[in-house]
Amino acid sequence: MPRITCKTPSTGRAIPVIQLNVPAAATTIAEAPDFSVPDPSLTFTGRDPADSARAIRPGEVFFLTPIYCRNKSTATATITVQILTEAGVTLSLAVLAIPAGETLAIPVQGLSLLKRVLAGTNGDRLRVTASLANVFDIIGTAEEKLSSEHIGVET
Repeated sequence: MPRITCKTPSTGRAIPVIQLNVPAAATTIAEAPDFSVPDPSLTFTGRDPADSARAIRPGEVFFLTPIYCRNKSTATATITVQILTEAGVTLSLAVLAIPAGETLAIPVQGLSLLKRVLAGTNGDRLRVTASLANVFDIIGTAEEKLSSEHIGVET
């Protein structure tokens, strides 16, 4: 599980989403992190198990661009795109047939992956599976940031 330890979370930073030679097994290409932030006043209930003076705060990956998928082979192949939620539910976004030598834009821009369950081991994950191993390359850009949660609100 990704965890970012920091003094103060930034408003976000761009991260590349790259997977060369996509395998024929479900492969995570992006996952929402959580953040370990200083909290000596114990404002938040979710504590960092590695340091009790720090709190765990929800994180988010926000896609800034489509995910571009290029078929490097000489035959049409399919790619399956899914979200595996932090609750373990699989949501199918698309199964796309991409002709040989072509590039297809998978419209995920504006999509957010979230990590809200503090005790959970994984946040939401974007996964891809190729019908033929090693024929697809994927590239895109996302923003990794602290989730826009209501600070100080008790539910």
